[in-house]
Amino acid sequence: MRVPLPTVHPSLLLVPLFLACTGPSTKNGDDSADNGEFCSTLNDGGVTVAVAEGGNDTSGKLSLRVLTDESTDARDPLYVAFKEYTLENVDSGGVKTFGKTSGDGLVDELLGAGNWAFSAAYTRGSLTCLAQIDALIEANTTTLGCPVMTCP
Repeated sequence: MRVPLPTVHPSLLLVPLFLACTGPSTKNGDDSADNGEFCSTLNDGGVTVAVAEGGNDTSGKLSLRVLTDESTDARDPLYVAFKEYTLENVDSGGVKTFGKTSGDGLVDELLGAGNWAFSAAYTRGSLTCLAQIDALIEANTTTLGCPVMTCP
């Protein structure tokens, strides 16, 4: 005997996906996050951490998340998304690397080993908002950092 399978409306299939994407909120940038994610609060601002993975024999990976102290949300896209940045090798000088942060304020670059200076800026009215951080890049490592965008 063949038993018919129940039918499910296609819109109900999206409900589990939506529920899976919701999680703890970090609305107040000064509180520690429930999930312990690096760069989730302003407490991580200005900090770099090296992890022994990523990169190659001559280069390392730099992964940054720009935060802001200009909002109650440390990841407010108004301040961190699509901001132009430069990376400069402090040890050798040379040509700067240019780019834009992602919509989440993320920067991922493969860089030669050495000391690097990150700077992101944008103009808001007559004010120039700025985020800066220095990072030591080592071969075969990933350096995580959390520069903070401030608008004087």
